[in-house]
Amino acid sequence: MKKISILILTVSSFWGMAQERPETDDNVGQISPNTPMIKTFPIATDRPDMTESAFITPVGWLQYEGGYQYSHSESLLPGGEVIDIHQVEQVLRFGINRRFEFRSVVNSNTQQFDNPSTLNDPYRRTGVSPLTIGFKYNLLEESHKMPQTTWLSHTTLPWLSLGDYRQVYPNNTVFHEQRLMLEKGITSKVALASNIGFSGALNGTAGYINEGMFSFAVGYDFGNDWGVYIEYFTNWELVQTQLFHTPFVDGGITKLLSSDLQWDVYAGYDISETVDARNPTTGFIAGAGISYRLPLAHRLSR
Repeated sequence: MKKISILILTVSSFWGMAQERPETDDNVGQISPNTPMIKTFPIATDRPDMTESAFITPVGWLQYEGGYQYSHSESLLPGGEVIDIHQVEQVLRFGINRRFEFRSVVNSNTQQFDNPSTLNDPYRRTGVSPLTIGFKYNLLEESHKMPQTTWLSHTTLPWLSLGDYRQVYPNNTVFHEQRLMLEKGITSKVALASNIGFSGALNGTAGYINEGMFSFAVGYDFGNDWGVYIEYFTNWELVQTQLFHTPFVDGGITKLLSSDLQWDVYAGYDISETVDARNPTTGFIAGAGISYRLPLAHRLSR
């Protein structure tokens, strides 16, 4: 259930897509000759869902996305494990130019593992997950016929972790994630988005590609700066020659408090048992968060 361990979440981008977007970073007037006014569309975030936004953080703006998530998972196979996770999620994004942003992800976790079929006591893992750094690159801007199309690339560095997580991952193994993101406004109120991705290890004993994901989300603008989304996503894992997947449905609400500030709340449910997944599990996720952006360098090259 990678939503639990690696969350990095777009509903505000749906809201923004449902509006008439002005051109990003265009001068529209001046308070004084040395104080240009910059118009930008409302903040577009990667949280709270699994579907990352295809939109790039505006040039010279720093965007923070943070939140709390609780998740519960139970394996339905004999001898299965019960996992409870409390996670503080943090993403920093910085727009380098109109097509490129740099980003980092830091998650702090407390995980409890229990196997009811054994006499072993539950054990806990606490600390900061390995630092993830990466970028987004916009391949194609949204047009009348084509969706906004962006590529995401992440690299996870196991030696940059704290607490129990320093013992979880081998220090000589660097992990990667690649993802294609598509996003398209359908009407003035409705937008669609989808991600497809794969991940694995760049060195060590793990395979270069042994995990992946797919997501599809629908966003709706209720007006008055309220938005809602519903999403389906699944994570797959290749174990030897067996392919396992964990499907979820989730939904959430966002409130745009200003063009640069958003609040969100969400919840989701594991539907592995319903769809007869090969490795059936049951569980749920729930969380809330806040996202904010501020201008740091308007004068970066466009």
